[in-house]
Amino acid sequence: MTEEKLVPVSVTPTSLDAPRWKSNEVITPSVIGGGASLPTAIGGIPWQNLLLILVAFGGMAGFLYWRKNADRKAVAKQVEGMA
Repeated sequence: MTEEKLVPVSVTPTSLDAPRWKSNEVITPSVIGGGASLPTAIGGIPWQNLLLILVAFGGMAGFLYWRKNADRKAVAKQVEGMA
């Protein structure tokens, strides 16, 4: 006959300073899962639709760059007029 002894085990809680969703237990699987499913999602899109999406993103990026450049020039002109 053997006698069972209960050994106390200390349980360390996750960080109490940060919320749970900021811990590595949540972030790491989310990033890995999202990164693994992205090629599958893109691979399932017909190439015509993917091309359309890429052209739309390129157009938006071009427009935003153009606006930023125009704003930069306007500010530079305004500052030059003040001096």
